[in-house]
Amino acid sequence: MTNPCKAFTSGSLSSWEVSGKMSRGKAASTSPDRLGRCSPNGLASNGYSSLSLHGDGGYRCSSYPSFSIDRRLLAPVHLDIDSDFQAMRQQEKEDIKLLNNQFVTLIEKVQCLEQQNKILTTRWNFLKDQDNSHSELDIKAIYDQYMSKMNQEMKALNYEQENLELELTKVLSTMDNFRSKYEDEIRLCSGMEYTFTELKKDLDVSSLHRTELEVKLNGLKELMDLKKTIYEQELEELLTEIKDISVILGIDNACKLDLSRIVEEVRAQYEALALRSWEEAEALTRRKLNEGSTQSGTYGGHLLDSRREIADLNIQIQKLRSCIVSQKSQCLYLEEHIKEAGEHGEMALKDAKAKLVKLEEALQKSKEDMAHLVKEYQELMNIKLALDVEILTYRKLMEGEESSMEQPIPTVISTVHSRPKHLSASTLRNSKLFARGTGSTNSEMKPNGGSTKILLSRSHSDNSATPKADAFISGARPKLSSLPTEECS
Repeated sequence: MTNPCKAFTSGSLSSWEVSGKMSRGKAASTSPDRLGRCSPNGLASNGYSSLSLHGDGGYRCSSYPSFSIDRRLLAPVHLDIDSDFQAMRQQEKEDIKLLNNQFVTLIEKVQCLEQQNKILTTRWNFLKDQDNSHSELDIKAIYDQYMSKMNQEMKALNYEQENLELELTKVLSTMDNFRSKYEDEIRLCSGMEYTFTELKKDLDVSSLHRTELEVKLNGLKELMDLKKTIYEQELEELLTEIKDISVILGIDNACKLDLSRIVEEVRAQYEALALRSWEEAEALTRRKLNEGSTQSGTYGGHLLDSRREIADLNIQIQKLRSCIVSQKSQCLYLEEHIKEAGEHGEMALKDAKAKLVKLEEALQKSKEDMAHLVKEYQELMNIKLALDVEILTYRKLMEGEESSMEQPIPTVISTVHSRPKHLSASTLRNSKLFARGTGSTNSEMKPNGGSTKILLSRSHSDNSATPKADAFISGARPKLSSLPTEECS
């Protein structure tokens, strides 16, 4: 990337050198007028040829070869800042900082090592002095004593290690015993729980069997009472029938009556009647007893089923109650966890919002600082570019002064007429910078109705060439005019 300021300075100075080389010959004598400019009559009287600027942008002379103006001088100076250059400079700064930090750390390490070296040297000298004070036998005795002491300590440590290992094995064995006992107790407890459940089932079955037996006993008692009542009623009926029988006995006194036979017959009749009634009552009672036994069996089966269902329902009720209690406790635990999680989430959200606000503020502040730094950097770059332009200008002027001091060169003052051209603000600014940088050079660039004035002078007293040329840009066509040279004070 070429520097336009550099091109501008070198081009302008090269044009001055060409104009100086073309006007070799007799020394010029010019006389300044009221405005401080050299009069053109002096140039014409001393025999210098005239120059004119044509439309193609080149100078023509009758006695010298033509030369052209560098059009890069008319281009505006671009003072933009290259982003790649900024990045490169930033990277260089970071590298320099990193190298400086590494250098500082290395220096600190070196200082620390030097201090350690000094400490070790002092210790070494001290030990050497102590070693010199003792003899080799004393040193050997001290060494043997120290080694024996270390061996004793090592033996004691080994013995302690063996004791600790024995204690560890004992503790591990006791722990294994306790673990086995604990496992046995767990097995016994599980077995007892199983036996308890089995006994509970047996108890339920025995209670059901007891209830069945109680029901049967009650049925038998009712049957016995029924039989007693039946027998009593039959006995009463027989007694009433016996009371109501009226027997008329005719006793024949003439014949002998066999009363025993009659009594036996009556007894046989009564026994047959009682036997028949007994059989009927027994059949009736058996029928009723069978019906009661069948009904009691069905009722007992239903009762047993209902008892079993009640026991199962009680077990299920207990299980459901335990499940409800566990679910309630779990719900409370989950509610507490949900509450804690909500509180933690709110706190985390608040912290995140606060951090976000702080980060936004820091980002805004960093953006402002970055903009301020970029602005300062641009100002510094502009100042640097201006200083570079001034330095290059002074360098070229010094080189020109040195060359002019070695060999005096007459100056040709010419008037150049060309077409009007609009000058940009950047060109005027660069011209002002160039005017400030020249110091002793009296050069002006003013937008004055489309004309620009440059004054070139030559002083014979101090053998220094000062450019003071008048360049008038007007709307007229270029024409050749000769200007006399006079000596300017």
